[in-house]
Amino acid sequence: MRADDWIKLGEALKANAETLEAMALADDTGLPAPDRPTKGMSWLLQKRLVDEDNDMLHLSSLLLDLGAQISLQGFERVAPDLKESLIAIEQLCEAYHAAKFDNALDDMERHYKRLTYTTRQVITHLRNELSTTRAFLESGYGYSTRLTDRLRDIKHVIGRLQRLHEKLSLFSHAGLLPLARSDRALRRLLLDNLLDAVSRNRLALDEMIGRLDRLSIAVRKRNRLRQVAQSVDLFLQSGNSVDLDPLLERADAAHWVLAAPQPMLGHPYSDESDAEGFMVLEELIASLPQPKERPAPVEQPKSREAVAVPPHSEALSAMEIPFAKPHLEAMLRELIATGEAQSSAAYWAEHGDPQVAVGIWLYALDGYVELQQAISQTQSKRLNYRLTPTFAPFNRSSANRLILDLELGRARQVR
Repeated sequence: MRADDWIKLGEALKANAETLEAMALADDTGLPAPDRPTKGMSWLLQKRLVDEDNDMLHLSSLLLDLGAQISLQGFERVAPDLKESLIAIEQLCEAYHAAKFDNALDDMERHYKRLTYTTRQVITHLRNELSTTRAFLESGYGYSTRLTDRLRDIKHVIGRLQRLHEKLSLFSHAGLLPLARSDRALRRLLLDNLLDAVSRNRLALDEMIGRLDRLSIAVRKRNRLRQVAQSVDLFLQSGNSVDLDPLLERADAAHWVLAAPQPMLGHPYSDESDAEGFMVLEELIASLPQPKERPAPVEQPKSREAVAVPPHSEALSAMEIPFAKPHLEAMLRELIATGEAQSSAAYWAEHGDPQVAVGIWLYALDGYVELQQAISQTQSKRLNYRLTPTFAPFNRSSANRLILDLELGRARQVR
């Protein structure tokens, strides 16, 4: 909206202030249209701020909300009718899609602008609601002095925010996505802007409601402490004295009486002569307990330096050859000779070590093939064979899958 439009709006509202007030106070029949429209009224009718039906003038909902926001203050402002806003958004989306189907570009732009204004109005209402609640908290939760008034104000704000939080549940991803369909402009407006603002404000509302709940508890505790302090002050001003000895003699006094820690310090004092003062100091030092003797520290034995022991030549030669390498090469030769996929479990049952379980063999084979695949990727190559697992039937009590066999076959050629 340009600055000239704001100026025209102000001039039109100023010139027709009394007529607008009469339309706001009129019943549902409206106000009869004058024979000659006043200055600025034609502009308001053109911008759909004032509606004309059968020669009767009616204020639009936008001007009604604007007048309510200006007239009322604080938490007395009317809450935004989010259900009506959602219905308006649905109608504008349907009109937008219909204009798009008819290839009416002017109507599409007009409906899109009205939809933008409606969504911006909802976002502005939410932002104003949060700012008003935050100002209420930071200003000391109202200007009431009595406890009942403060608790009533806090309860009123909590109920207002809870009702607004429930209304915001109407704006969801499942409800706005069918309205946008596959149109990118509507997706950006409804999902990225409107839904993001609603979700962010719902989180802020949850935080505000929690702060208000804690605030009501703090107000009650503060009022209780104030009442106790006033009672004690009135008791002392009446000439009474507080005797703490009966309280300290109770059996549970150690649990609720706060005792400050005393420092372990001594200051001898004598008012006769320095010699007697030194005698008192010597007696005080002699009465102190003897210092505890610390045991001599045990010397830790020095650790010997590590000596490198060369591995045995036979063990070294056995470690250099991986366990699965010769068996994999044998299976590959059989695969090349026959052209048929090879079963790892069947191979191990026929040629493997009977002391090694089939599961250990399958685990070692899978790890060795993954190692070869990683090495080939660093060399920009691909393996010409692959392992296909055979799983056991699915177990309902566990999500783990048991592999019964690994089938060695040729890799698929990617064209």
